[in-house]
Amino acid sequence: MKKGGEAGIAFLLEGKGFNRIPERRKVKMRGRCKRLGRIFVALTCAGALWSAGGDFSWVPKASGQNVFQSYTKPQTIPDFSVQNLQGNQVDIRSHRGQVILLNFWATWCPNCRQEGPSLQKLYNQYQSRGLILYRIASKEKPETIKNFLEKESLNMPALIDKTGQTERLFGVWVHPTTYLINRQSLVVYRTMGAMDWTTLQTTSIIDQLLKER
Repeated sequence: MKKGGEAGIAFLLEGKGFNRIPERRKVKMRGRCKRLGRIFVALTCAGALWSAGGDFSWVPKASGQNVFQSYTKPQTIPDFSVQNLQGNQVDIRSHRGQVILLNFWATWCPNCRQEGPSLQKLYNQYQSRGLILYRIASKEKPETIKNFLEKESLNMPALIDKTGQTERLFGVWVHPTTYLINRQSLVVYRTMGAMDWTTLQTTSIIDQLLKER
């Protein structure tokens, strides 16, 4: 049985006239509809997950531009467990009581490549101060990620979301998307798109979260 949105779109496809379409075109149409179905399911799950906390307020930069979205009703971080590049399982629950930065990215994403160096500087600066930082790549091979990080001279901890389930839990639909989690395991900030993680505005928010007990 097909799941959720995929089933609905497949149902529409199998209607009148579909059998007259050439088989090669049918395959392409089914592929596109499956992708649309996955997006629909992801957005639906995200809406359900964050419905109580999806009301955002903006944290403005000094320039007047927006950096972070802050949740007016923060939600508890979803539990998940994925492997790192060494093949060891990382359970996010083991970091309860700590400030966590989760960066959802992809090796093929230009914006992710753009923000990589500043995120590395942030990691170098705050690792010893207790910030837990993970970059999470979805449905990519470990070798691909390792080669990319080596080429870009990045050594931040990377996790592999093999099935894309973790991305769906968070409702990620843009790369990069980053979440900040406080010591109470609440997702308090989100940002979408490339950022400069070395700005005073960014580091002041992380400093604030680290000071909270």
